Amino acid sequence: MTAARAVRTTARKGPVGSLPPLDSYLQVFRATPVERIKMIKDGVQATAAKRILSDLAFGQAAAFHALKLSAATVNRKAAEGKTLSPDESERVLGMAKLIGQLQSMIQESATPSDFDATAWLSRWLQEPVPALGGVRPVDLMDTMEGQTLVANTLEKVQSGAYA
Repeated sequence: MTAARAVRTTARKGPVGSLPPLDSYLQVFRATPVERIKMIKDGVQATAAKRILSDLAFGQAAAFHALKLSAATVNRKAAEGKTLSPDESERVLGMAKLIGQLQSMIQESATPSDFDATAWLSRWLQEPVPALGGVRPVDLMDTMEGQTLVANTLEKVQSGAYA
């Protein structure tokens, strides 16, 4: 399954709130930039976006706020079976990519399989990070530059550069 299809079909894999297959986020993370650009331009299904954001342990409402998404708009589009705009899709895919990045890091480090990547990431995103000047990573997730900075910081956490 392509990464784009994984994001489009996430909503069909079960009720909102249940975790998608582990490889869905990994596929978004491992997709090429061209594949992710296509996903952005095609638009993420609003139902899939709701599911991705509900997987975060800090709740869908907080995730909507962090990504500067209107809950009313996303809910309306979900009810109508529509996709998000490219701008909205890009922010949601950035979050999905970050979850996939953490899942990839866990696989590489042989962390126990019962490690809950989304719960850990949800906590980490909400805590001030010294490497980010004391800013909470979640407060940077509404822009692509911020998402890149957060992803780079997470990568440095794995390498041991930041604790």
